[in-house]
Amino acid sequence: MAAIDTGIFPQLFRILAIYLFTLLMLRLAGKRRIAHLSAFDILIIIALGSAVGDVMVYSESTIPLVDGLLVVFAVIVLQITVSKLTEHNQLLSFIVHGKGTELIRNGRIVRHNLEAEDLTEDELYELLREKGVEKASEVKEAVLERSGELGVILTRESKGKRTGSMRRRQGSGAF
Repeated sequence: MAAIDTGIFPQLFRILAIYLFTLLMLRLAGKRRIAHLSAFDILIIIALGSAVGDVMVYSESTIPLVDGLLVVFAVIVLQITVSKLTEHNQLLSFIVHGKGTELIRNGRIVRHNLEAEDLTEDELYELLREKGVEKASEVKEAVLERSGELGVILTRESKGKRTGSMRRRQGSGAF
């Protein structure tokens, strides 16, 4: 074990260990807490920010510049590698990025998924109103995407009503 404690390998092991642990913690935090950025994006921001910040703040004797450069290089290489691997491997993509969660199916709220995402019904309706939807019955499917955004597909009836009302408003000069 003494050979592992010297040289570059302990540093690389620490980088990989903290990277994987932070990714796991961010995935457990849930989509809504990190909306618009994936856990993967936040992990890269934190890792690079910390690496660059420490090297900028601490003296050469505390954190050598070469060590900081190694960390930045390793994090970027790890990010590129994971990105390429997740493009071609669905299981790895699911592990790293997660998947969307269906919150409304055929006009009905999927309550166990709402609870799993730690969302209240009021919060769901707030997200729907942001999309211009008043009632769950107008929605064929609503998915809390991996990014934390709510994707909404309206029922045919709701689409028809919206298109008709838009034409009437446009024709009357009102917007």
